[in-house]
Amino acid sequence: MDDAIFQEIANELKGLNNQAAKLISQGKLSDAEALYNRALDTNTKISYYDGMAMILFNLANLEALRGDLLKAITYGALCKEMHQKAQTDTELCDELLRKLANATMKKGMELEKKGELTEALEYYYASIPFADEKYRRAMLKEIELIERITSNGSL
Repeated sequence: MDDAIFQEIANELKGLNNQAAKLISQGKLSDAEALYNRALDTNTKISYYDGMAMILFNLANLEALRGDLLKAITYGALCKEMHQKAQTDTELCDELLRKLANATMKKGMELEKKGELTEALEYYYASIPFADEKYRRAMLKEIELIERITSNGSL
């Protein structure tokens, strides 16, 4: 790709990212999401995996702000996948996924306490791939108990 064209695209992406961050600080999350999606589309068209990873990281944080942990962890997982394709460092993405896994697990526990077992399972399953081993084992036990309860109607 011509250097001038690449520089123009890079400037546009930087502008979209900066404007989205500004919109988030103003509480305009839907507008910020639209800009991130535009940037993601551009990155996808040029197969710029590192750029895609950055935007997916931002979308994961945006969804966490909204409280949609399932979407956030999905974006986080895609972020890691793009970093792997780009062969770039996944450290920030891994840390985000650990935090999201913990938050998602806690949300699953809240739902379980309320008796919303099917929903709790959804949160546990989403967090397992990114949880620390100790929490992963605990969630697997909870899942086993919930599945036993829901299939038999009792322990």
